[in-house]
Amino acid sequence: MLVPSFTIASIIISLVVAVAAPIVLLIFFKKKFKISIKVFFFGVLTFFTFAYVLEGLFHAIFLEWNKSTKVFLENPWVFMLYGGLMAGIFEETGRYIMMKYALKKYREWKDGLAFGLGHGGVEAILIVGINSVIMVVLAFMINDGTYDAFITGVAAEALAPLHEQLTGSASFIQLFVGIERLGALTIHMGLSILVLYGIKEGKKIYLFYAILIHAVIDFPAALYQKGIINIFVVEAYLILLAVGFIAWIVKSRSLFSGYKM
Repeated sequence: MLVPSFTIASIIISLVVAVAAPIVLLIFFKKKFKISIKVFFFGVLTFFTFAYVLEGLFHAIFLEWNKSTKVFLENPWVFMLYGGLMAGIFEETGRYIMMKYALKKYREWKDGLAFGLGHGGVEAILIVGINSVIMVVLAFMINDGTYDAFITGVAAEALAPLHEQLTGSASFIQLFVGIERLGALTIHMGLSILVLYGIKEGKKIYLFYAILIHAVIDFPAALYQKGIINIFVVEAYLILLAVGFIAWIVKSRSLFSGYKM
């Protein structure tokens, strides 16, 4: 079964969106708000350290290496709680540590914006960017008949889900990936501002709020992975959240000293 041309085009569009959006926003925010490139890259570093390395290590332990927890977490509702809370704890605690101790001189609204852009931007580029490139290459291999010749054994088993996704799912589904990253990017900026506001005010309760909000945001994605809800529910939920976070980002500016509406 061949990969439809529209599927390949949709993947490429999502790739462009995921990679271009953070770059375009970085340039725009730099000109508009004079955001710090240093803060932006600390956001990048936070994603690598706390989400990619530390959270990834915990997932490897509990979802792969430890057979008892692996079986326990096969329950979709337990998996939902685990996935959401792990993401919230690692990513929001990472924001808190970095902004409180490594960026002591950066307490303005624009710094939360820059930090979230770095965090969410590198996530989009790595998760969607790399995956999209792999999928496009595989799609061309499937269509020109070289996939079965070159992808065999363990590699074929590992790539089977991507093969099924390319040949079996509706083409327009791939467009959701780019939309999802735009929503996630907005949410990361909003949560970074929330955590920074808590630091500025000396109220650790805002870290708890951020962890809880992050977990709740991720719950539907976890249920989708387990087949409990469909992709349309997840995307509609994310779009509504993104709209709410845009409103929060704009209005939160007045909470930081030195700014008047």
